[in-house]
Amino acid sequence: MQASTLFTNGAIHTMDPERPRAEALAVDAAGRIMAVGSAAELKPLAGANTKTVDLGGRFVMPGVFDFHLHVISGMTTRLRSFAIDAGDDFAAILDHVRAAAAGKREGEWLTGSAYGARALADIESLGLDAKRRLNEASGGRPVLLIHGSLHGAFANEAALSRAGIDAATPDPTGGRIVRIGGEATGLLEENAMWIVDGAIPALGDGEIVDVAQAAVRYFNSVGVTGFVDAMSTPEMIAAFRALDDAGDLSTWAGFTLSASRTCSSWSPEAEALLARRKQACGPHMVAENAKIFLDGVPSLRTAAMLDPYPGTGGHGEMYLSPDDLFAEMAAFDRQGVGVKVHAVGDAAVVRVLDAVERVRAENGDGGPWHHIAHGQYIPHKDISRMKRLRVIADLNPPMWFVTHASLAHERVVGKERYATVWPIRTMLEAGVTVALGSDWMTIFPELDPWQALAGLLTRRDPSGKLEGVHGAHEAITLDQALPLMTRNSAAGMGLGDRTGRLAPGLSADFIVLDRDLYAVAPEHIAGTKVLKTVFEGREVHAAPA
Repeated sequence: MQASTLFTNGAIHTMDPERPRAEALAVDAAGRIMAVGSAAELKPLAGANTKTVDLGGRFVMPGVFDFHLHVISGMTTRLRSFAIDAGDDFAAILDHVRAAAAGKREGEWLTGSAYGARALADIESLGLDAKRRLNEASGGRPVLLIHGSLHGAFANEAALSRAGIDAATPDPTGGRIVRIGGEATGLLEENAMWIVDGAIPALGDGEIVDVAQAAVRYFNSVGVTGFVDAMSTPEMIAAFRALDDAGDLSTWAGFTLSASRTCSSWSPEAEALLARRKQACGPHMVAENAKIFLDGVPSLRTAAMLDPYPGTGGHGEMYLSPDDLFAEMAAFDRQGVGVKVHAVGDAAVVRVLDAVERVRAENGDGGPWHHIAHGQYIPHKDISRMKRLRVIADLNPPMWFVTHASLAHERVVGKERYATVWPIRTMLEAGVTVALGSDWMTIFPELDPWQALAGLLTRRDPSGKLEGVHGAHEAITLDQALPLMTRNSAAGMGLGDRTGRLAPGLSADFIVLDRDLYAVAPEHIAGTKVLKTVFEGREVHAAPA
């Protein structure tokens, strides 16, 4: 047999335990790997029509598989909104709003993402005056600013009016409209933010396809050849199906259906999609998971905690009782659908594990894998249950190193409690299946797998701008880290037999980097650039020369 393409002279790290290192890859006309080995071993596969690509001795690895992101909302924000740094104060955000308003028509929406603890403290201290200042900065245009957690927002008067929120509007289930003297301040917590978000004109069908295509190009440029959208709608799946049918989907696309009423994007159509999920997907798509939201986030004190938040009597909240969570998970499990449960606080994590225990007892141990998304506050005594119950630790966003967002969490929950979070090394040593995601776009406006990777190895801010370290004893090695962002994530979506490793029979999905990750200091990994991205054996991204 002749190879269609022979990639040779590379420092190839396959993520395949059978052959972890190689020099060359032979790829067939369908984009599948025929053989992996040395240049001499693969030379017989090169024929008269074989294209030979010299990798120039560069570091090569499978493409990154991001296990948790928000593809359409993230890309829409990147294309049509303005970025807010997590360290910006409210005055800096008002400057962003003025600049954005200058290029918008009167009455047009302005959206920005994602503000952090510093701005939130300013907004809370200003009270109703913060809403007035936002009105002035926008020139009366409706504005919605998203908190970095994606669990809160700040809206001006024009935006609240467009959404129909006034003094008589009741708090929605699972959310709060923050008020002073009965008047809405503009701060919206949890499900209340979606009332205003829902007032923003939705993307049309063609626009969604355009945003999806832009997202694919962006992902390829940073080395991503597979992703899992963490809360997916029928419209989103239809958009990616259109790309796949046109041959324009150069990434594996996993979707987590908004089939639970705990999802802000739930609809009868989303729930009905479960029954035809396989038919709805193209050849590079899977939709075998559903999403449940169980709690909120620590920065808003809505994550469910076993012990109260310091200085308060509050424990956060959970949106489903133990019986209701079990019933939902059991129903999905019976359909062969894995469940990705948003559970951040330790009380929420325990409730999920208790529910899975009951599901396995009722439905049998052979059901689909389930995921705990975030889960950074997991009680260490419960880590062993994750392995036994086949629960994947979906770890994101990358706050295992020092960031403005992680420091905000630390201030809210206390240093002692935060010192126990993100026990990644402990999980790996216990045999837990761990997969990494970015939760893009939450705390970082850009998708940057290399910054997250550097933080795994040091638990420090790779840029050096922020001091300190989060649980240095939980830092892991490069050999431990790379599978978490490649083969583990692919396998977690049921795609392990198609991608995530560079091995015979699998898709030739790989990236060529500008540096040897093993030859540089961990902090220098954060500056890694992707020179080429190859998907199914064809180049889909090349960095400018």
